Amino acid sequence: MEKRLAPYLKDRLNDVVFIELRKDIEMKNEQLKGLENIQIPMMVDEMGESIKDGSASNEIKVASMARGMIYVIGIDSNFMYSNEYRKFLYKFDEKIEDYIIYEGLKYADNKKFQEALITFRALVILNDENINGLYNYARVCQDLSEVVEDKKYKGALKDECIEALEIIIEKYPDFAPAYYHLGFRYANKQLFKKAQLTWEECMELGIDDEKKSEILFKLKELKEQIQYEEGYSYILNNRPEEGLDKLLPLEEKYSDWWNLLFFIGLAYRQLNKLDEAIKYFEKILSFKPQQVDTLNELGLCYGSTGDFNKAEKMFKKALGIRVEDSEILCNLGVLYMNFGEIDLAKEYIKKAYDRNVEDPIIIECMKRLELI
Repeated sequence: MEKRLAPYLKDRLNDVVFIELRKDIEMKNEQLKGLENIQIPMMVDEMGESIKDGSASNEIKVASMARGMIYVIGIDSNFMYSNEYRKFLYKFDEKIEDYIIYEGLKYADNKKFQEALITFRALVILNDENINGLYNYARVCQDLSEVVEDKKYKGALKDECIEALEIIIEKYPDFAPAYYHLGFRYANKQLFKKAQLTWEECMELGIDDEKKSEILFKLKELKEQIQYEEGYSYILNNRPEEGLDKLLPLEEKYSDWWNLLFFIGLAYRQLNKLDEAIKYFEKILSFKPQQVDTLNELGLCYGSTGDFNKAEKMFKKALGIRVEDSEILCNLGVLYMNFGEIDLAKEYIKKAYDRNVEDPIIIECMKRLELI
């Protein structure tokens, strides 16, 4: 979890300035023992009075040092002096974790979500068992994801939020608020069944009436999406009849939902009802003519019915859109092999193998070629 956000935080080291302690100050303050000859971070905006010139009280300056160390740990857990900073922080205040939560919440209340993120991240790094640290870290990841513009950073924040909440429910399975928020995160990633199960667990544990009503409303709203997810899960697990029982009732209402039509077509192909499968795949292409996976499936269907020309056309069209796709290359190679075009079969299966040397299906096709 520590690595995902590191690339997006490293520039925030510009928010601190590093100093060295004067020897006479270091000798006077017992809390500073162990910080000799290392760089001490202080927040730039707190540097009006520095430890170096001794113009401020030691107490104020030591607190500033602590905030700087927390900040640096939150940015880079592998910073060269992290171990020294950790020792100092727990010596500075035995309730340092409560202090970090206070600082993080203060940042969050002022909408300084980046600073809040760094602060709570420091607490998670210092103690990954602190439930308040994990929970607030997850919440601020979500808050920040809603305001940043960088799409990759936004996605990383959302994934970090989910992972933090999953860690909470693993370590503290009775903590209902984590289930509540995790359900929304799953729903936003279109993991509807996981959202349903997570919210049901939340209500089982107990949640206030307002949140319970909100969950019930969302579950009703997601009912059909959950049915769709259950259906395609059956199909992906080679249980096409059960999948069709879930998906076919949705077809009338969602006749232009290509994902739904795709899995219905896939189920029919698994059942070897190729005419039905072709009908659904061709319907998708009528409004999404560049849908590569559908072109690939149609190629497989036409190949199975013995229509070499149509199968070859579909595979080549798919490869025109996704040139390096090893699965499609292999499928076209197998088509040529089955219809006696051995030289072409070698060419395409070899290309597929060069792009994915560990794929067991491609390896098996290579073996078949060697036998021929």
